Amino acid sequence: MKPASSSAAPSVDAAHFRHVVGHLASGVTIVTAEAGGKRHGMTASSVTSLSMDPPMMLACINNAVPTADAVSTSGRYVVNVLGEAQGELARQFATASRDKFRGVALHTGTLGLPLLSDALAHIECEVVETVVGGTHAIFLGRVVSATAGGGQPLTYFRGGFGRFAFARDDEVYGRARDLVLSRVYPADHALPLEELATQLEVDQAAAFYALTRLSSDGLVRRDPDRGYVIAPFDVHTSDETFDARLTVELGVIALAMPTVTEEEVAELRRRFDAMARLLVGDRFVDFHGYLDANYAFHEHLVSLAHNPLLTSTFGRLSIKSVMTRSFGATPVTSEKFVEVQRRLVEAFESRDAAAAAQAAAAYCEAAKMRVREILALTGGRI
Repeated sequence: MKPASSSAAPSVDAAHFRHVVGHLASGVTIVTAEAGGKRHGMTASSVTSLSMDPPMMLACINNAVPTADAVSTSGRYVVNVLGEAQGELARQFATASRDKFRGVALHTGTLGLPLLSDALAHIECEVVETVVGGTHAIFLGRVVSATAGGGQPLTYFRGGFGRFAFARDDEVYGRARDLVLSRVYPADHALPLEELATQLEVDQAAAFYALTRLSSDGLVRRDPDRGYVIAPFDVHTSDETFDARLTVELGVIALAMPTVTEEEVAELRRRFDAMARLLVGDRFVDFHGYLDANYAFHEHLVSLAHNPLLTSTFGRLSIKSVMTRSFGATPVTSEKFVEVQRRLVEAFESRDAAAAAQAAAAYCEAAKMRVREILALTGGRI
């Protein structure tokens, strides 16, 4: 049976479509930009995270709005996430005005753009790609700074603003992640939404949330024909990733050691201590916390070279994804990972480039061997 041609497909009335998609609850943000010395801002709900590694955001803006032109001209924008009590502020920026910023507390961000001081969170982005879709421009932005405070977000639902009652689907995601990491499903297995929902005994909305989180982790991938598919993982993949990180870090050690400052080394020590607290007695106290702290430690190490190309290369290695696929399969690990990274910090503290290089190489080999142990334990490919 052949699918109907696009010309034969029934059209959807614009007003009806607006009513239907209004049932999709979304967070409310104000996108701010600056061009030609003039500030611009607009209320937007078509904003979402696009990628975790590297961090990227997507903002969809009507081309008829001046903010779209400002973002396009400057190549930069800020996503200001509103709190549940900021409905009036959302209306102010949604209404045409000579000065939408009147009476609004502001401060300048990393990119020199206006940030709404009382917003729940701020995400500053540099545009890396622009896609035109109908009447709107879709700006894909690389995140250069992200900060958040406490509180609950404002949402938009059926034409009005309101509070969002969180479903707390993290527990469902955790169980789905355990299924994938323990290899209940083989590599390249298509995982239909209905199958996962049944397996977890949850509704399809919770299962879909889990799949999107797993996709961000690199544990599943989106196939245009088969849907979500279990991403393959083997020793070759992990070896390449860890070897690439080592190559970057060896270059950083050679470049940075002669000029590294006391403040930079102190920050390296601080990040190491934060990471070490999360791996005790050959067990992860908090695996996701350890993963974030480990990434922050190595990210700072790479930044010591003050070389944007090295930093960019490190950011594209998908280290978090590889560590999730391997180390996250079991809470049991080894304190030798902390000890070898401690040697790396101590080498920087004593300004010993040779010792730092040896510690970095030892950490790389330990990580590669651990992946082999875990794949053997869980029946993965070696």
